[in-house]
Amino acid sequence: MKNIIAIVFLVISTFVDAHESQAQATYLGNEGVMISNGDTIIIFDPFFHNNYDIYQLVPDAILNALFENSEPYNDIDAIFISHAHGDHFAADLVIKYLQKFPQTKLVAPAQAIDQLKALSEFSSLQNQIVSIDIEYQDSPRAIYLEDLFVEVIRVPHSGWPNSRLDVSNLVYRVTLDGEITVIHMGDADPNTLHFQPYENYWQANHTDTAFPPYWFFYSTYGPTILSDIINAEKSIGIHVPVKVPQELIDSQKDYLSKPSETRTVHSHH
Repeated sequence: MKNIIAIVFLVISTFVDAHESQAQATYLGNEGVMISNGDTIIIFDPFFHNNYDIYQLVPDAILNALFENSEPYNDIDAIFISHAHGDHFAADLVIKYLQKFPQTKLVAPAQAIDQLKALSEFSSLQNQIVSIDIEYQDSPRAIYLEDLFVEVIRVPHSGWPNSRLDVSNLVYRVTLDGEITVIHMGDADPNTLHFQPYENYWQANHTDTAFPPYWFFYSTYGPTILSDIINAEKSIGIHVPVKVPQELIDSQKDYLSKPSETRTVHSHH
């Protein structure tokens, strides 16, 4: 009897394992993260020039691999830009990439698109570009891009309400292939006032992994936002300075700070 039970358990376990979805998150630099779910691949904030002598630039080896379409940085379905600051976005590199890879879509705030419009190449790339013009406290937006379901809200940049009020910082919740859901938060301000009004939105879709800026882990309200509000199974910090803050180390939270390091994103749907 025990042998029969063991065999049944093995068959069930094998079936479950075979049908459990998992993706891979690969760190690029600063808030640059690539999410790969089989053949569906997206990247957040991958192209920028400025590290303000604090943050991790995307290494040339990774940039070259992206532009050469070399594995694992190949066949990117979509690029997402959180906001148009110099440590997250460089119009020239984005334009160059879109020109080379016409199958790749770009989703970005209108403020970033305005910078692209200033470049002569923009007119030929409009079919690849989705501009998000959304105000603080507007209803969330939803976009379908083939195998991607993209949801967007605007959350003020860190420093609210004393600074950077004009910055369109977008928080993306993206579901790949109906299987894996991730959140990229840009430089979101960690105040519950920005998140609680969207309770129904957060509860409508469970997130497998969120990628908040590291300061969420030890700010006053950040931990509550991550654990209780946004409906995420786990969170991995990004935007980590090259010199990792001692507070982040002491928090014992997971974070990405070394380009090309990876994490597995398990589906909890």
